[in-house]
Amino acid sequence: MKRKKIICVTPNAALDRTMVVPDFAVGHISRIDRAITVPGGKGLNVARAVKILGGAPLAMGLLGGHTGRMIAAMWAEDGYEAEWTSFNGETRACTIIANQDGVSTVINESGLITPADWQALAADICRAAEREDVSAVCLCGSIPLGAPADAPGGLIARLKRMGARVWVDSSKAALRNAIQAKPFAIKVNRDEIAAALGMELRRTRDIIRAATKLIDAGSRIVVVSLGAEGALLVTENRIVTGRPPAIQPVDPIASGDCLHAGIVTALAAGKDIAEALRCGVATGTVNALYAGGAQFPYGRYREVLRQTRIEIEPL
Repeated sequence: MKRKKIICVTPNAALDRTMVVPDFAVGHISRIDRAITVPGGKGLNVARAVKILGGAPLAMGLLGGHTGRMIAAMWAEDGYEAEWTSFNGETRACTIIANQDGVSTVINESGLITPADWQALAADICRAAEREDVSAVCLCGSIPLGAPADAPGGLIARLKRMGARVWVDSSKAALRNAIQAKPFAIKVNRDEIAAALGMELRRTRDIIRAATKLIDAGSRIVVVSLGAEGALLVTENRIVTGRPPAIQPVDPIASGDCLHAGIVTALAAGKDIAEALRCGVATGTVNALYAGGAQFPYGRYREVLRQTRIEIEPL
């Protein structure tokens, strides 16, 4: 059976350089054995994890300049499918430094485009989403400076009219704008949903209340990642909690993206929503055991999946 395509959109792609520096400290000189340089951005992390899990990702996003050409070449060399939208600018670069405690320091450039660049990307995404084999469109990460004020809400509205199932993972103004467009699903962390809704989320019931508010507003699924505690998934009639095994993390960067990938890949394969969350939590957990973002082996994922538990209760 042909696998359902998962469109993974990274509006603000980057070249990510990850360094594991056990003795990292500001103002000190450190030497490391190697650095991991990969195409980065939340959507590309999702796509990478989807492929590891056996899914069929299609990467899309804006690329420009020397860095953009490098990302496109690296992505193709690694065997991933992509349909890039070119723009007349330079794709950003990001630096990630992980210390011996699994704590990462991230330095992100912002990215800069024009409104016309955004409209070109939106048109390309809509054309790709028209295909019958598309399971989901995942809009992931930040929106570059210079995009229209209604981004990404206008794009979500267009995709919804086409019947596409849109998943959103973003933050700040982009997330607030996306929420107003009522996407099919929202995947956020606790801090992102709290900021978007202007709520204090100190306890689990507060998170459930916030997620329910988004469901009542028109979204079908809300996933809130809870870091080492796992994740919470809310629909109109169910609350599903995913509990991972305890681990010693190496680099937790992109674990939220891998949670996202695990869920959408499982749903595309026909699994129910509770099992999809279990797959997502296991994917996010195993990612934290490896540096670089979505660089984990499938066999280790299966080990973590067997140790991941879910709890289901009615809403």
